[in-house]
Amino acid sequence: MDDMSTKEKNEKYGSASGVRRALAASLMQTEGARSRPALSNPGERTTAKLNRPHDLSSKELSWQAAGTQQPVAAGQSRDDKTVVSGKANRVPLWVWWAVGAILMLALSWLLFFLLSKDPGFILIVRGAPAESYVYVDNKSLGTTRADGTIRVSFLEPGKRVVRVSKEGFEDFNTSLIGKDGETKSVIYSAQPATETALSEIDYAGPMMLVKAGEFIMGADDREQNEKPAHKVTLDDYYIDKFEVTNAQYKRFCDETRRPYPTNPHWDEGYFNNNPDSPVVGVNWNDAAAYAKWAGKRLPTEQEWEKAASWDPAANQKRQWPWGNTPDAARINLGADRPGAVGRQTAGASAYGVQDLSGSVAEWVDASYSPYPGNQSPDPNFGANNRVVRGGHFRLDINDVRTTARYYHGPEFESAEKKLRSWLTGFRCAVSADDARLREFLRAKASGR
Repeated sequence: MDDMSTKEKNEKYGSASGVRRALAASLMQTEGARSRPALSNPGERTTAKLNRPHDLSSKELSWQAAGTQQPVAAGQSRDDKTVVSGKANRVPLWVWWAVGAILMLALSWLLFFLLSKDPGFILIVRGAPAESYVYVDNKSLGTTRADGTIRVSFLEPGKRVVRVSKEGFEDFNTSLIGKDGETKSVIYSAQPATETALSEIDYAGPMMLVKAGEFIMGADDREQNEKPAHKVTLDDYYIDKFEVTNAQYKRFCDETRRPYPTNPHWDEGYFNNNPDSPVVGVNWNDAAAYAKWAGKRLPTEQEWEKAASWDPAANQKRQWPWGNTPDAARINLGADRPGAVGRQTAGASAYGVQDLSGSVAEWVDASYSPYPGNQSPDPNFGANNRVVRGGHFRLDINDVRTTARYYHGPEFESAEKKLRSWLTGFRCAVSADDARLREFLRAKASGR
């Protein structure tokens, strides 16, 4: 690709060697003109018989043999065949060389400036296996060399998603932001592939991989807070296959001495007696604290919606995790209480994530704000409210669509803890390149 870039530049600006040759020829012509003999004794008038060959100089003989006229010097007349000679003002040789050197330096600087101002930015990938395929925004841009590197030029400025793929290795995915004229380096860090590492891992609970790429978020034909539909690009990440359960949250409370959550008014023993049911009665800060303890984080709103709505095989969006046909029988909806996780396999998303609609609503790591381009006023927008996604088991099928958005303050008031907090739970996510996760997977692969 470097060769192609150089060829394009040579075609546009001409080769540097061609410029040097042209300049050298110009200088030679100038030096030749300067070195011709000058007439001596200014003011002295002489005559010469031009028809006597033995009186002609070698140059004059060559002109006569060629049938051409001798150039006329200053003061010379062809009609009267007389020449007035005078002493020429000679320019020192070193001045000519100095002028030539200055011209060469100026031309070299100009060429360097023009050729170095390539549009876009340069990406260099290092440390990948030889002949790994390199993709930028899902477009193949070549393979790495034997030393595991590749240099890609003329990338469009802005955020670019980079993927390095090699059979027998996990896909390496990352993103970067480049500007015109920059050179950005990426260090490959993927590990030999295993089946579970590519799709599902057990990291403080089962987690499903959502591969990097672009998806469409929001909807233009639904509620105002869901508009407009817009493209979002995300890196690889894992998201919990199920909502966090009472048993998982209890271990967190016991280890950190955090209070148990408030039981719902319809079951005073819900937390202790239903270990496989989703935890409820937790506020946003409780959920974020658990995620950090588990080595994870709450999913962003974009991550939650992609895991719930996007079909990567069809490259299109789903209104519900399973498809575009409403079917309440696939999920826990219209029930008296949330059921145990993992029972609603028919309602899983394209990524294999369950209970994203119905069951309990889920906290995500986002303030309730309008999407870019949404000018609809909403007094609830702002940093005081957090986004809640997925809906809960008391809602209608149209209220648990993958684009539906709800909100609540990060804390529950005292009156809400018994009456409303049981509607909300959460699940976690983690970036695929998270250092703690990578170390965990390496240890697991090595049997440690």
